[in-house]
Parts: sequence; structure tokens; C-alpha cells
Amino acid sequence: MEQEGFTMMPERSEPMRAERPQTDWPEAIRTQVAIWQGMAEAASHIAHAKRTIFLAYVAEGFTEYQALDLVKAP
Repeated sequence: MEQEGFTMMPERSEPMRAERPQTDWPEAIRTQVAIWQGMAEAASHIAHAKRTIFLAYVAEGFTEYQALDLVKAP
């Protein structure tokens, strides 16, 4: 029964909203591990470079305290 000015929506064979995306969990975890490993490697390189600079300052005659302040400076 239709009222005047009101029409029924036609039936749909497809869902109204998009289906939930499927996540490839093993691939997502491998990607996350690769990201973490890259970050850890970069942090290791930075720490090594700072240590090398610290030792260079000490070798040039700065005290360890002065060298540490220089290495920590932005």
C-alpha cells in the first residue's frame, strides 16, 4: 500500500555499506616488524655517532663533562 507522495525503496541485491576490509595479519605484522627493526637500527647508528663524537671531544682535551654537554646540545 503506497501513500501519495511516498514511494517504497526498491529492494537491493547489494549491501548498503561497503564490506569491512580484510586485513592480511601475517603481512601486516611482518611490515610492522620491519619498521621497528629500521627504527632500532637508526637509533643504534645515532647512538654510535654520538659516542664517537664524545670520544673525539675527549681526545681533543675536553673534560668528559664538557664533551657530554657538547654532544647533548641540539
